[in-house]
This record gives sequence, structure tokens and C-alpha cells, in this order.
Amino acid sequence: MRTPTRLLREEGGFTLVELLVVILITGIVAAAILGLYLGVLHASADQSARMQNQDSARIAMYEMSRFIRGACSSDSNLTSVSDSLLLAEPQEFVFFVDVDQDDSAEKVRLYLADTTLRMQTAEPDTSANPPTYPDEYATDSIVILSGVVNAEEPVFTYYGYDDDTAALYEIPAPDSVTLRRAVVAIGLRLTVNERSETARGGVDVSTRVLIRQRYDGGLSGG
Repeated sequence: MRTPTRLLREEGGFTLVELLVVILITGIVAAAILGLYLGVLHASADQSARMQNQDSARIAMYEMSRFIRGACSSDSNLTSVSDSLLLAEPQEFVFFVDVDQDDSAEKVRLYLADTTLRMQTAEPDTSANPPTYPDEYATDSIVILSGVVNAEEPVFTYYGYDDDTAALYEIPAPDSVTLRRAVVAIGLRLTVNERSETARGGVDVSTRVLIRQRYDGGLSGG
């Protein structure tokens, strides 16, 4: 009498063990293919997020550089030496610039609040002589960039110019009028990750901006 297993073999079929082995191998291959696909998908999403972070950082850099480059004396300046920088700290920078091209300088504040880079402006009070600036800013803070993750590192760095060495040097803490008047360039550095759930890490973007009013082509400050 022929057993069921022998009958399957004689009829060209598979045993139960052979079927289980085939199913197991198929599962392993499918899992490997799925893992490879997910890896490629995550890598693509990471690259896309990093490119978006870089684009956002460069746009923010451009906007800040445009204003900083045009830093000028305030409307209330009573000396022949520029008072264009009012506050110069690692995460906060206050200066004067004609934002709306009306021949009158606004007070502009750039600052990092948690992970958001923001800007505020204040118009001069021209009813006074000389004009004065209010302590409160006229505008709500404008978001320049979100996802700034270098809170422990300076966003703003300040540089003077040494005539003897013909080179820039860093001014670590321009906390006096004299030191602020020596600043001829501002370093900007941002580490940005707007999509931390997708990007594996932030992108670093940095630049250095010369203050036009203090730059005569030879990096000399005035």
C-alpha cells in the first residue's frame, strides 16, 4: 500500500517540509527586498530634507546679509563716527539700517529665540531733535528661519581689521561703544534642521558680511 508521502512523490508534488522551506526562503528574500527598499526610501527622504534645509538657510543668510551690509548711522547719531551697531552678542544683534529706503534708518533686531531666528524693527521718533528710538519694537517678530539647532554656538561673530597685519581679527565681546565701532564685518553661522523627523542631521551654512559703510575696498574700518 502506498503512503500519502510516497504518492505525492510519485505524482511529482512537494512534501509538507519542502513547502515550508520554500515559504521560509520566500519570506527571507521578501524581507531583504523590503529592507533595501525602505533604506533607499529613507535615504532619499533624508537627502531631500537636507537640500530643503540648505535652501532655507541660504535664503535666511541672504536676507540677513542684505540688511547687515547696509548698516548705517542712526538718525540720532551726533558724531562723525558711525554708531550703526547698538548691541553685538552671540545670539542677538541690534543695528541701524534703512530697511524701507525712506532715507531714515530703522533700528533692527536679529535674534535667536529657542530654535527660531527672528527679526524686529523700530522706526525713529522724528518729533524729537535729535530723533530717538523707542525701547519697544513697532513690529511683531518676523520669523526668518525655523529649525536653527546651533543654540550652543554663536549665530553672530564680530570682526575688526588690523592695519598692521592687513587681516581681520575676531572681537569676542563687543560690549562697549569703542569695540562696536571697531567692527567691520559680521560672521553668520547657522545649523539648520527644519525637518528633524526626516533628516538625520542639520546642515551648516556660514558666511561673513562686510559692513559697507565701514568698508573702502581695503577692509579698513572707520
